[in-house]
Amino acid sequence: MGFLDGFGKSDEEKAAERRAEQEAAEAQAALAAGGIPPKAQRRLSELHASGNDAFFTSTLSVPELLLVREDGFRPITQVMGSSIYHVGWQFQQTWGSWGADASFQELSVVSQAWNEARRLALSRLEQEARLAGAHAVVGVRIDSSRWEWASDAIEFIVTGTAVRIEGAGPPGRPALTALSGQDYWTLREAGYEALGAVGATSVWLIVPGRSSRRAIQGGWLSGYRNQEIPEFVQGVYGARNQARALFGWQAQQLGAHGVVGMEISQDARLHEIERENGPDDIYMIVTLHALGTAIANGPERRPAVMPVLSLG
Repeated sequence: MGFLDGFGKSDEEKAAERRAEQEAAEAQAALAAGGIPPKAQRRLSELHASGNDAFFTSTLSVPELLLVREDGFRPITQVMGSSIYHVGWQFQQTWGSWGADASFQELSVVSQAWNEARRLALSRLEQEARLAGAHAVVGVRIDSSRWEWASDAIEFIVTGTAVRIEGAGPPGRPALTALSGQDYWTLREAGYEALGAVGATSVWLIVPGRSSRRAIQGGWLSGYRNQEIPEFVQGVYGARNQARALFGWQAQQLGAHGVVGMEISQDARLHEIERENGPDDIYMIVTLHALGTAIANGPERRPAVMPVLSLG
């Protein structure tokens, strides 16, 4: 605080400013440790202490709400996790490939940034659910984006609805699921248990070979005919396999028997570098995101039996 910052202000105003500064510092410290701001912690703890009579908001539709309630779950509140992450510099081994053979390279620094941002966002979502006393979070959705004003920054925002099992004991680690309320209900009715959300991102750089570049740029005797660009296809497969290996490892760590509800999004962008004394250099960057729910075989559940009396 500067020499004149408090001039003309009442003691109450100065005290309010000090409290605001302290709260901001505490929030930054909590976020730096991978947590959530203290204000959010207090709000969710108070919500948990208020019990089943508390007012709730959710992302559930009416049919989802009815099915979840039929299964003994009560919605508590919407929960969220977020992370804005700076992407470090990526060394690209492409100088020997321009104008020569094709090359493939995972941009591991970029992949790691996406995966760490997702991990932090999901971790904060889980912390909010745990403080709210939830046994699970249904309908988990992830929105990812890059910011125009900061090309080296990425963002993950994760949202869902925290639910608790009525009459059950204190929850342990809440299960995060990317399933809708209907799918979560159907899964449990079939005797499966949702263990948690798993996700992965893989970013690949693909430099096409001479023949493919001639086709893309309209080279002599090649630009006029239809043909596949095999390097780009191979790069997409490489990104998918890398993401599959990562979320498969996460599922195994949870003790899962499989992953359901996989959602895959892909962004492929073609880039050109102009050359004064030769043809332009071309390369493609493929970013593949995958998200699903790890499940395991749970206790067998018998369908409810409804007695029917004949009126004949």
